Amino acid sequence: PRLRTLLCMGGIDMRDQRDILSSGVHMVCATPGRLMDMLSKKKFNLDMCTYLCMDEADRLIDVGFDDAIRNTLSFFKRQRQTVMFSATMPEKVKEFAQTSLTRPVIINVGRAGAANLDVVQEVEYVKQEAKIVYLLECLKKTAPPVLIFCSNQGDVDDVHEYLLLKGVNATAIHGGKQQSERRMA
Repeated sequence: PRLRTLLCMGGIDMRDQRDILSSGVHMVCATPGRLMDMLSKKKFNLDMCTYLCMDEADRLIDVGFDDAIRNTLSFFKRQRQTVMFSATMPEKVKEFAQTSLTRPVIINVGRAGAANLDVVQEVEYVKQEAKIVYLLECLKKTAPPVLIFCSNQGDVDDVHEYLLLKGVNATAIHGGKQQSERRMA
């Protein structure tokens, strides 16, 4: 039989999600906020769910979703297997695992707490007012594709606009964009 999935996140109309739920789902991929919203409104339940996977667990807990995740765990009726993936394992994540899971096991891939040896990291200190110009210089020396991370959504939009004005083929993505814009990016 066909595996029925539900993408459960903000930016997607809840009516579309409800239509998918009406035929039943095997797997839900969700953001914590929308998942809690759907569970608390009883749009579906986790009575039959036996597996929970959290990717980027360090970021989820770092931005304050630990209470929402604990609350989500209370919706499970059966024993479940829980896996948490994290690039780092800060104390907050270890503490969350110890208090929320039964006999958690940590598996390290590569050197724990250190960058992969195949990755070259270069740090350049640049004055704030020179960063955007320096970025363009770096892009001229680097073959695409390139990912650029910014501190906030406004910076993403500013860098994107600057790159487009300078003739660089670029796209931007962040949580403040419409879902259709994110898909396009």
